[in-house]
Amino acid sequence: MNDTPIVIQRLQGAQDAQQAYCCMTEVSTPWPQSLCLCRDWVVENLGKYIEGYHLQMPSGEVVGHLYYAPSERALFPYEVEPGVGVLYCEWVQQRHQGRGLGKRLFAAFADSMRGAGAKGILVECTDVEGQMHYQRYLARGFLMAYEAGHRKLLYLPLTQPQLSVRPMTPLIRARQGAPVDILIISGYMCPYEASTQVLVREVAGEFGDRVTLREVSLTPNTLREYGVAKGIFINGRQKLTGGETEEQVRQAILEAM
Repeated sequence: MNDTPIVIQRLQGAQDAQQAYCCMTEVSTPWPQSLCLCRDWVVENLGKYIEGYHLQMPSGEVVGHLYYAPSERALFPYEVEPGVGVLYCEWVQQRHQGRGLGKRLFAAFADSMRGAGAKGILVECTDVEGQMHYQRYLARGFLMAYEAGHRKLLYLPLTQPQLSVRPMTPLIRARQGAPVDILIISGYMCPYEASTQVLVREVAGEFGDRVTLREVSLTPNTLREYGVAKGIFINGRQKLTGGETEEQVRQAILEAM
């Protein structure tokens, strides 16, 4: 639909950043605190570790987003050469899907990458429906660059047909014994994942000195130190991925005991 009034706007400052993650605004979210945390993170890091575009109604309402960073500044668990666009996340609200808006949004991003002389675009996908499914990107011309379990890294060549890229080695070691050690690595790029981080902070306090809680903000330095870009690690094992309930968080800690 070419006559849609929806326009594509590049994120420019704090006002735009405070409208980020429209995926959490199309329905009543049970995680308002995590949405606020993520938006504040975008405000702080816009133009540094994150850039993006919004699909915007004439009223100013944001109904779609696409977030990315150049490979030189991307918080991304892969070692990749410079000059590549790293796509973090894209979404169009369900009530606006099926109108070609996602294609328009991605085309605007790809055109900007071509204009900047980018070698290509990388995106880490999954095989989970509704969560950046890899088949969607294969249909756009992306090629499989790396695959391990649910992780699938895809590459869209723009000016360079092949790319040098390899996954970082996770450096968080599993352990046993007391107290239970919880490590949160937070980049606040996804309210769905941040919601569980908020719950972990609250639930961990119930266990007193039987649990130690460490929090690390994601930066290029901590990315190299830990070899992962996100996660909640209980005794070195990642058991929580996002969206869990309070009881599921409590059970994960109890299992580690």
